[in-house]
Amino acid sequence: MSEEREHATVDRTYSIAEVDGAYLVARQSGLYRLASSNGAARSLYQGWQPEGAIATLDIAMSPSFSRDGLILTGINGGVARSEDGGATWAALAMRVPAPLVTCLALSPGFANDRRVLAGSYEDGIFLSDDGGQSWAAFNFGLFDHKIFCLALSPEYSVDGAVMAGTSSGVYRSVNGGRLWEDLTMPAGDEAVLSLAFSPEYADDRTILAGTESHGLLRSDDDGLTWESFYRCQGAVNAIVCLPTLAGLAIQVDDSALAYETGDSSWRQLAAADVHVAAKSEDGSALLLGMADGSVQRVAV
Repeated sequence: MSEEREHATVDRTYSIAEVDGAYLVARQSGLYRLASSNGAARSLYQGWQPEGAIATLDIAMSPSFSRDGLILTGINGGVARSEDGGATWAALAMRVPAPLVTCLALSPGFANDRRVLAGSYEDGIFLSDDGGQSWAAFNFGLFDHKIFCLALSPEYSVDGAVMAGTSSGVYRSVNGGRLWEDLTMPAGDEAVLSLAFSPEYADDRTILAGTESHGLLRSDDDGLTWESFYRCQGAVNAIVCLPTLAGLAIQVDDSALAYETGDSSWRQLAAADVHVAAKSEDGSALLLGMADGSVQRVAV
């Protein structure tokens, strides 16, 4: 079998989430549950769409998942929603033609405001104020509708700050995602694949942006100006901030690195085969979705 054919058969992982010691894994072929990091994958779509693969690009779970069982997934066609931990699903209409939803973000105050934002590949950004049951497009000021990532301020319920990474840079909203402004980036019209607010954003006003080919950028003034934080030629596909920026990790192409604050350097966590990086359920560790389908839990 050729190297090209072997690569083509990989069931790529796009997103992972930890819940009650198990892992939800969004893949090209659907959504799966792993009881352990190397456990067998059980399809959560089997009873809903047993005949075909459903590419799933992101996962969002209610903060009170143990009580309400709410899971949202970004799929080709919109958003899939389950209220029973993935036992049954409903596909939610967003618009015609149906969008490919690439990313989801829940409000930090979701328990009260029920706000969810969804980014799509060609149709911009959608908002829901009822936990993902109904959606409306909000693209005012958003001139690039190809959305790769979304990040909400830790104080979103107060400041309404949202960042969106697109194929041509970064957009910012300060009213919850209803109106957008284009921010100037040092690399010009550079695709931004990942974004993160500092956990201490209310005090340090720091935002991080991972680009396609100009490394990791940092802004300490709400995105008005940017400087290089980590130079590399690869794509920065994920940024994970644990409780403070001292627990910062990034995914560059298929490797993972952690920032060493003591000497302002980067330490390699995994040299290859990383498909995606995310935060653990308790926020204390990094989760790495590997090419073989397993999940590695790494202290940062």
